[in-house]
Amino acid sequence: MEKKLIADFKKRFKVKPKVVASAPGRINIIGEHTDYNNGFVLPAAIDRRINFLASSRADDKVVIRAENFEEEDSFNLPVSGKSETKKWSNYIRGVLWVLKTRGEKISGLNILIYGEVPLEAGLSSSAALEVSCITGLNSLYHMGFSPEEIAKIGQKAENDFVGVKCGLMDQFISVFGQKDSAVFLDCLTLEYKIIPFELKSRGLRIIIYNTRVKRKLAGSEYNKRRSEANSALDELKKNGIQSFRDISVVEIEKRKKNMEEKLFKRAKHVVSENYRVKKAVEALNNNDFIQLGKLLFFSHKSLRDDYQVSCPELNLLYECGRRFPTCLGARMTGAGFGGSGIAIVREETKNSFKDLVLKEADKKGFVKPEFYDVEIGEGARAVQT
Repeated sequence: MEKKLIADFKKRFKVKPKVVASAPGRINIIGEHTDYNNGFVLPAAIDRRINFLASSRADDKVVIRAENFEEEDSFNLPVSGKSETKKWSNYIRGVLWVLKTRGEKISGLNILIYGEVPLEAGLSSSAALEVSCITGLNSLYHMGFSPEEIAKIGQKAENDFVGVKCGLMDQFISVFGQKDSAVFLDCLTLEYKIIPFELKSRGLRIIIYNTRVKRKLAGSEYNKRRSEANSALDELKKNGIQSFRDISVVEIEKRKKNMEEKLFKRAKHVVSENYRVKKAVEALNNNDFIQLGKLLFFSHKSLRDDYQVSCPELNLLYECGRRFPTCLGARMTGAGFGGSGIAIVREETKNSFKDLVLKEADKKGFVKPEFYDVEIGEGARAVQT
């Protein structure tokens, strides 16, 4: 693929790219909507990536070729605003805007991007694009950014330019992912540990289930949930609780009578999900995939009932997983409101499980879902050519 993309770049721009970079999409094994609440998450990089090829120009013009869409966007530096027609380019525009605010000197650019991460599927194609871009420019211009800085620049581009108030998890795992491993991340301190997540030797497979229900996060229910979580925490602060991590599942239940029902539910999810993440780490360290699967089911139920970010198509995966004897666990992954879910199943029964889900989806009149068998892959990388 890399050779083909280099050839495509040369054909379009009449020069060779100076840098070839890529970054992965991700699944979040468990720990949903906890990242922006300074909680714990357990994501893993997947072997589907966004590729970023670039060379510098002598002027201030940026030309971006999106191979997947067979579209182009162009603008002059410094970035003056978002594109309303080619919204895929806003993630790169956002990165260039952040770099300008940091005082980095960047000339015009020829850029080619190609993505293997399904769009709007809850697999963080946006973070993969941001991180591939920053990783490539970091190499091209010898900026010297640390891996943590790369993740934070990507987050700032998405928060302050694109307008999605995401946490740091997606960009972080796109940078720090390791093969056959998950990353246990404390989103408050950014301390992290590499946790073994080796499925093949256990005869297991991760299946990604793409509902194909599209959701746009900017200005959507995602930002609303973030606001509700903040309001819930403000209520707890009145009683001396400074963070969701300062209170146990038992203790949050005792607060139920003193909180608005909606805010109690939001708080309950975050507190219980933090607990589940820590128990999932214990399970993986003990190679206990049965326990991990149970935690996935509990996570989905909490996201469905307490955080209310699921949908009928995502619930279908959970319901089929509960019925299927060799499905260890299943849940929605990502922000919700559509997108994708994950299931851990026995390798030899994966096709039977997919058939069950397809049959049930058809019965309910849902859009035909897609499935991806993925490996757990590496984080971002860049090479100069």
